[in-house]
Amino acid sequence: MIRPDRDTVLIGVEPNPNPSDVAVLERGLFAFEEARLGAPDHAHFAVFARDPAGQIEGGADGHIMWRRLFIKTLWITESRRGRGLGRELMRTVEDEARLRGCRSIWLTALGEPAVGFYRGLDYVEIGVLEDYVAGRSLYTLHKILETGRP
Repeated sequence: MIRPDRDTVLIGVEPNPNPSDVAVLERGLFAFEEARLGAPDHAHFAVFARDPAGQIEGGADGHIMWRRLFIKTLWITESRRGRGLGRELMRTVEDEARLRGCRSIWLTALGEPAVGFYRGLDYVEIGVLEDYVAGRSLYTLHKILETGRP
């Protein structure tokens, strides 16, 4: 049986896709979701910790959609770990999210040390993918923010 969609399109894997082609997919999905759910009010921000020379020693990168912040990356250079910089970065991220009207934050964490860090900041585990890599689990965590807005 020949499927009509296979008569008119070619499906293929592209190992290093052109970023503009990937952007077509993202714009298409965003338009579809916006038609169903309303404007997502996309926003992006990052928080950096820099040494006096301006070298990045750590930071966080996040994306806001529908008043929820997804933290894509939190990283601290090895020499700065264990001294409270991660907590300070996360406080700054949370403060900025509140200022931008975010209702919650969610993120993923790989392994027990990382998930323990976030639990200590009152993030709640909402999912886990056991044995994600090298015997470590991948956790999804969430935190509701008090913003004073509905």
